[in-house]
Amino acid sequence: MTFDQVLVFHRIIQAGSFKAAAAELHKTQPAISLAIKKLEEEMEVELFDRSGYRPELTVYGKAFFERSLKVLQGMNELEGLSQSFRREEEPEIVIAVDGISPLPKLLHLFKSFGKRFPHTKLNLGFDILSGSESRVLEREAQIGITHFVSDHSSLEVMPFTAVKMIPVMSSELFKERKVSSQADLADIDQIVVGDKKGSKGVSFGLLDQGKKWRINDNNFKREIILAGLGWGHLPEHVIDREIKEKKVVVLDFEDIHPRELDINLIRHKKHHLGVVAKIFWDELVSGKKEK
Repeated sequence: MTFDQVLVFHRIIQAGSFKAAAAELHKTQPAISLAIKKLEEEMEVELFDRSGYRPELTVYGKAFFERSLKVLQGMNELEGLSQSFRREEEPEIVIAVDGISPLPKLLHLFKSFGKRFPHTKLNLGFDILSGSESRVLEREAQIGITHFVSDHSSLEVMPFTAVKMIPVMSSELFKERKVSSQADLADIDQIVVGDKKGSKGVSFGLLDQGKKWRINDNNFKREIILAGLGWGHLPEHVIDREIKEKKVVVLDFEDIHPRELDINLIRHKKHHLGVVAKIFWDELVSGKKEK
């Protein structure tokens, strides 16, 4: 059994006759008939009932059709992959994303782009603070999306969007500790995401004399704050619903208050982008979005 025989079998069904299938495949009708005859001889059953005006599937033909659909689909996918290789499209793009980035917006862009380039896998890695920049500098990722940029000499940096960071505390803790000024925060744990770079990393909105609980996961930070175990800054898109439902209180004092962080696109100046990665980068930079 060959793929060509399976293809001829399906084309006869789609076209409605051996003659029409021959025309579509640019083959002679005898060649089409011979391909099916050899297939039937190999399987030792008749796939088509040829007694009528048009060939009809036998019970064996129907069973073969149902099972061969997956084979045909798989071969079509392999042909698409082959064409992708001929266009020099890379099989994978690694993108390092800062954990505070607006994920709903990004995931929409990734999904849209993935549909257009189905043979290039978008491998997403979510990092904290300097993590995304480090992965791009170490050439583990082709593109980074981050608010942290320290090495401008090695990186091409393009503005992308902004995220509003909101200092919040659970409403229950706020009432329990009777918070009315910034000084009242000093004895309450500030939940801080730690940077793998340690002292070299960048922090913001820290209360210098306050207690700090350092963790390494943004989602865990959110849960700790909602549980009433401390306060800290969270992206607006992560905590917006809880603010509207008044489950948390937005803190707004002289040093502790909402602020915007710029989110940038970064890539290593010496790291050549592949065909698809270059298109992706250009569209992100230009703000072009597929609907």
